[in-house]
Amino acid sequence: MRFSFRNLVLSSAALCTTAAFAAEQKRVEVPFSFVAKNHAYQAGSYAIGLDEEMSVVTLRSIGRSSQPLMWITAPGAGDPSHPKVSLTFDVSGQQHVLRTIQFGTFATPNLNKKPKYRVEGSTTVGE
Repeated sequence: MRFSFRNLVLSSAALCTTAAFAAEQKRVEVPFSFVAKNHAYQAGSYAIGLDEEMSVVTLRSIGRSSQPLMWITAPGAGDPSHPKVSLTFDVSGQQHVLRTIQFGTFATPNLNKKPKYRVEGSTTVGE
């Protein structure tokens, strides 16, 4: 019975996570490698998911097996009728560090609060 109960709990957790991520989702092409949460990510396609009930945004690589990244969001500026999705990066030489994610009227706080390098500029990708 324990084996069945464990499988039931794990299956339920996986389904809840999938359902939450599928709530609202957009695709963004990032043309350069970048750093987020002290991990390096390759250039490529990324899915941005928003769970408005939990105020959480999720970043997941498309086509590669990797752990999705999650952040708490807060209401931000934006047009609610057009759910714009954008990623803003701090730039230092050739290195890009994820600073914020905006999804419609929700945005993350500054994710690069203590830059390891002098920030020379910023760049934004998205719709």
